[in-house]
Amino acid sequence: MGNQHTTGQNNVTRTEQYRDRFNYQNEVIDLDEIIEQWVWNMWNRTKTKSFSHRKREELLVKINWKQVAFSQTKTNFSGSPPVSLPKSQTLFRTHFNNQTTTEQSYSFKTERFTRSTFKFIFTHCLRKSQHSMVVFYLPEEIVRFTGGIKREQYADFGQDTVKEYSMCWGVNTQIHVAPRTCTYAELNIDEEEFNGDFAFFIQFSGRITATVSTRESPDSYLQFMDGDIVEIIREAIDCSHRWNDLEITSDYPSVVRYKIRGKCSFRYGTQQHVVLNQQSLDSSSSSLSERLSSQSKATSVQNEMYLNFRDI
Repeated sequence: MGNQHTTGQNNVTRTEQYRDRFNYQNEVIDLDEIIEQWVWNMWNRTKTKSFSHRKREELLVKINWKQVAFSQTKTNFSGSPPVSLPKSQTLFRTHFNNQTTTEQSYSFKTERFTRSTFKFIFTHCLRKSQHSMVVFYLPEEIVRFTGGIKREQYADFGQDTVKEYSMCWGVNTQIHVAPRTCTYAELNIDEEEFNGDFAFFIQFSGRITATVSTRESPDSYLQFMDGDIVEIIREAIDCSHRWNDLEITSDYPSVVRYKIRGKCSFRYGTQQHVVLNQQSLDSSSSSLSERLSSQSKATSVQNEMYLNFRDI
């Protein structure tokens, strides 16, 4: 009698507006900045006399992250439980007039769409030049209501993300209308909202490589460098308190750890229901618009029937 399915549609155009509205503090650690500082330190220590006349602004640094392995823990969500919105959203409304003296059956069939939104705003994150992805594992109590939306939600490394999905709600049933009666039918959707925080750990280790070349000849490097990313980060932490949120584990082999944190906001449909109201055609001469705007004042007896579709 009813159905629900989901089609994916990602949208990041409103991300900055969302951040501005809530005015979140943003702490970003630029890993490229750390590596570039290491490159220039190595350059100054090892450059030959033939390169000593080169000014820094004449040179170009290229960093290669391909030999650095990144991994993450599962996302921990915190905050108050999801809250049901106080008012259902009416997706479709119609009426059936039976002016005959016998019961009539009518087909009530429709499909309508709502939009489920999942917003992830990073407040403490890492950034680097080469593309990587992080994954958010949505809570089970949210996934079971979202009609096929995957638990794993991917976002670019440290990039605020808004994901939107189109959800289809439908009904296909027979409405039986008594003689000399008007039946009003609505397809309504209940929705929930969740606003909270998320956190997970990123850890990484491996070898970083970089080249120094001139801007005039970027494809021909003057010097090639290779180093252990853990030791490079360790040296950076020792030299500046700016990087104190980066942690070197005591395990062997050691890895670099960082706690990614942020804010999230989800809105999604949970269930659909059809509401039916009846009114005798003999007891009222009000128009359809009057009937819909003043149902509570109707003189006839109203019968409501809820056709619930939950977890379909």
